Amino acid sequence: MDQISEKRLQRLLESSGHNSHTHLYHLGDKEWFWDSEREALLVYRLIGKRKIVLGDPIGSPAACQRVIEQFIEHCKENKQIPVFYQVKSTFLSIYKQLGMQYTKIGEEAQINVSDFHLNGKQWLKLRNRINKFERSGYSFQVMFPPYTDSFLHLLQTISKEWLGDRKEKSFSVGSFAPEYVSRFPVAVLVGPDGSYEAFATVAGDHPPNLSTHRADPVNRQITVDLMRYTKACPPGTMDVLFVSLFKWAKEHHYSLCSLGMSPLANACDLLIIKLLYKYGNRLYNFKGLYEYKNKFAPNWEEVYLVYPPSSATLTVAALAKIIHSPLNKQHAAGKLFSKRFINRNSFSRKRTVSSDQKR
Repeated sequence: MDQISEKRLQRLLESSGHNSHTHLYHLGDKEWFWDSEREALLVYRLIGKRKIVLGDPIGSPAACQRVIEQFIEHCKENKQIPVFYQVKSTFLSIYKQLGMQYTKIGEEAQINVSDFHLNGKQWLKLRNRINKFERSGYSFQVMFPPYTDSFLHLLQTISKEWLGDRKEKSFSVGSFAPEYVSRFPVAVLVGPDGSYEAFATVAGDHPPNLSTHRADPVNRQITVDLMRYTKACPPGTMDVLFVSLFKWAKEHHYSLCSLGMSPLANACDLLIIKLLYKYGNRLYNFKGLYEYKNKFAPNWEEVYLVYPPSSATLTVAALAKIIHSPLNKQHAAGKLFSKRFINRNSFSRKRTVSSDQKR
């Protein structure tokens, strides 16, 4: 990513706040599409004739509507198919007005960390588990970049052990690369002997400015990205890591912590979705993932797939391909040329381009 693009993105995030996908802009596997005023941004990947957008755009509501309209127009001009994956309900009416269809594909778990507590009988098991870990000498820390090579090597060793024979996914989930991990704080659980037992990368907003009393313009949220642990860690390790992270986020005045989407949770509108949930559970534990996240009593927010009429089956197949295609080395290092990120055709060619928007 070039420095101009980086600064423009940071200014936008400071004014609009992060969402559950903005950290994935840095994976290096997506192209960027700005609206004509450079006030809103969405990211996508091209597969065949489909341009698949990840999540909702970032920007003001008016700018987001503009970038959605211009992206769909851009796709029409280039005889390509626009798809929007893992969007929330915010802009569904706009997609519908533009001739798109949508279907629910899952739910995202969001912890209201400002109100998080472990009081009451329902949290007794978790309280006992945390107390047991603390008595055994385990400790929780949040580390901040820049990191030493030795620290990154330790994390990479845990990551490789956790992966085993599996390959990293991409597009809508993070993957381990030192350059990517180095962008984010890392929550770690340290064992009694000082070794790292588990870690999670923590994406999202910087902590609110506690030195002033003015209200923040946006709610601050964090998103748990990579989650990795050693084979030797005791049962309940990730429970302790997550609860400790929620408490840390509360102490640092965050509003929300996203645990990401549970695919297909309470979503059976399309036949292909029903078949995936019924037969795909052997390969991907949809029900188990939902139940695990649900133990932390999150708020569940509906997540949608937006697509043109009569294209659902091929769209789902294209999504499965890009998510399960591991990043190549160039992507993983984030070293694509900047022109891959900022789309030169970031608005309809029928529109007039002001001189300060030309490249």
